[in-house]
Amino acid sequence: MDTRDEFTPATVRRLALRAGYMCAKPDCKQLTVGPSEDRKSRVTMVGVAAHITAASAEGPRYDADLSPIDRASEANGVWMCQTHGKLIDDTESRYTVAELRRWKKQHEEWVFARVASAGSALKHGLTSVSIENVGPFRQRTTISLGRHNVVFGSNGSGKSSLCESIAAFSGGSNFETFRKRWGLFGARSPNMMIEAAISVNGVHTKVRLNEEATALKRIPKHHQTRLHVEVNGNVAPHWPRSLFNIVYLDSQNSKPNRLKDAFRRDLRALAPQLGLSEDQLWDALREELFCSSTFGSRIRRIGEYRAEIRSAGSDHFYETGGVSGSEHTFALFDIILRMIRVDPRSAPWVIIVDSSLFLGLDSESKRRLVNALNALDEPAVQTVVCVNSEEDAVELTADDSERWIGSSATGALTVHSFL
Repeated sequence: MDTRDEFTPATVRRLALRAGYMCAKPDCKQLTVGPSEDRKSRVTMVGVAAHITAASAEGPRYDADLSPIDRASEANGVWMCQTHGKLIDDTESRYTVAELRRWKKQHEEWVFARVASAGSALKHGLTSVSIENVGPFRQRTTISLGRHNVVFGSNGSGKSSLCESIAAFSGGSNFETFRKRWGLFGARSPNMMIEAAISVNGVHTKVRLNEEATALKRIPKHHQTRLHVEVNGNVAPHWPRSLFNIVYLDSQNSKPNRLKDAFRRDLRALAPQLGLSEDQLWDALREELFCSSTFGSRIRRIGEYRAEIRSAGSDHFYETGGVSGSEHTFALFDIILRMIRVDPRSAPWVIIVDSSLFLGLDSESKRRLVNALNALDEPAVQTVVCVNSEEDAVELTADDSERWIGSSATGALTVHSFL
């Protein structure tokens, strides 16, 4: 007779709970429990506690070396939906013991990460950033963030240092700007540290970047520094740049550049932050692409590096050099948001507006910009807007009192955060 070493009801329940009642197959994660109006328990269950190594000698992946107790233990089980529970048994040559154990471990870690992040108000975006030895942030400073954030501080308070530190996590041109600004990895390097906590669909990851001193063997008294990366407290060979999609907007036009056309200068600066070349971004400027944009801009290409803009409420197209500063800014945001909308990646997008750009807008345009970004449902971008004036900070936050989740003072900076 075929003797089966079955799981006890307590073991089945423990497997289901540790899996969050979700299938452990990496590309499934199907919820397996729900309400029923017909069963006495008022619950329907479509999940199964599957044996990793079979409950009997006649089953798949049977291990004769296991004792009956081990065979019926929680360690030998994995929670699956009914479809994949049958699939792994019907195709045992493909779904090996090692593979199933890996599924179980990764799935339980994924479930734990979701539970551990349950206290955060933000489920998709940067939840906090910590900075040390960057600009005025000499001591370790941690700043919590909401989905929308208004940062107030006078000149020299650290707004640009905060913006550049956040943007640096995306790597590429943003990190290079950060590195050059603060003279990192040189003889007089400040021994900086920046750490970001990011939530992607409710799962938190911490990424820490800092300078690590390294002595050269042939010159014992000479030291150089290199980038040291930690992910969730573990040393990593590289940082996961794909978690960070960040556009940093400051006063691009004030930067030294041989290009005379301000619009082209801005697109050249934006392109790498959007993961594009300059030519790819220009190739995307087709009028029909912007027929229903956030700020109402319609943009069409009329030359290799020339474009026309029709602003909201206008009946005419004008070359980019003939529009006002606010219309220029709104057109840039329409381009950014359009590129974000067609991005298939799951990582959140963060748009940072430094005060140098914000100062170029009048009061009505400032409010229009912030209100439109805060009202966006698609794409659900996270924003950080910096202002020099306390009056601006109060005015820009007045309409969002219902979504306000807190304010924090960090040195000379005040951060207002909203859902």
